[in-house]
Amino acid sequence: MKAVRVGEDGSVAVVEIAAPRPGAGEAVMRTRAAGICGSDLLSWYVRRKAGAILGHEVAGEIVEVGEGVADFAPGDRVVPHHHAPCLACEACRLGRFVHCATWKSSALDPGGMAELVRIPTGNLARDTHKIPDGTQDEEACWTEPLATVLKALRRAAFGPGQSLLSIGLGSTGQLALRLAAARGASRLAGIDPAASRRRLAETTGAAVFDTGEDAIAQASRESPGRRGFDVVLVMPGSPDVMRAALPGVAPGGTLLLFTMAAPGQRLEIEPGDLYFREVSIVPSYSCGPDDTREALGLIARKIVRVGDLVTHRFPLERAAEAFARARDPEGSLKVLLTFPAA
Repeated sequence: MKAVRVGEDGSVAVVEIAAPRPGAGEAVMRTRAAGICGSDLLSWYVRRKAGAILGHEVAGEIVEVGEGVADFAPGDRVVPHHHAPCLACEACRLGRFVHCATWKSSALDPGGMAELVRIPTGNLARDTHKIPDGTQDEEACWTEPLATVLKALRRAAFGPGQSLLSIGLGSTGQLALRLAAARGASRLAGIDPAASRRRLAETTGAAVFDTGEDAIAQASRESPGRRGFDVVLVMPGSPDVMRAALPGVAPGGTLLLFTMAAPGQRLEIEPGDLYFREVSIVPSYSCGPDDTREALGLIARKIVRVGDLVTHRFPLERAAEAFARARDPEGSLKVLLTFPAA
């Protein structure tokens, strides 16, 4: 079967590998759609995965199940999460699923950007969800991205009547604006260098700004009471951007860090400023089963619309071209790999 493998230089290639078979308690899914995540485009991060098959924003159809599988059958359309917790350890009892040892060690085989994917027992039982009728495969593959945004806003204690500034208006930035709007945000704003992304963000009612030294200050001046934003969501994994974003956080608000910085980088801050303004700095990493379940429901009920966020579709064979397009932010947002029916 065909799959997308990452090389030591961060490039991707379509390769032929052996098709997986399900063991007891497992299932094999035929992939229908797989999204290119922003993390798939981080060269330093992807190089650490050299030789691996990429892909975790994925939706497909069960084609084979192993012995003992009762809740899934061939023909079921599903969204599997690439990590699944044990639900029994201390981290899981506290809802800190990404810190569960089982979560960290679990994975789809070989990865979502493959024609066939083996869903291990734990992933199948604890974080694989059937796609509701009326929800398209392309919509369903947004489940994982939306789930990460759900978790991020929950960690930031975002609620009705609060304001949100998203620095970065890629696919997750757009999802954050839409989710915040659905949850009764008082004001939305976004900053991004790509005009196409700013135009899309405006459809949520967000005020948008181009990047520049004064962008965050300008957005803050136009916020209610010129006080800044209750949550400032930083999409780039750049300490410079994180530091520049701090003045845009309202007193008592939260600087929400969504993307990891490269190893060795440091964030220099003034503790006194944090103290007197009572600003929280909150990172958010991935998501858990409760988030994926809720995200799929929001998509299925059209509470958070995702269909118009797909800008490009490429067949698996043109994966290298798809990744090149995804790296160019102007005119692109979410690039999908599509798979033919059997």
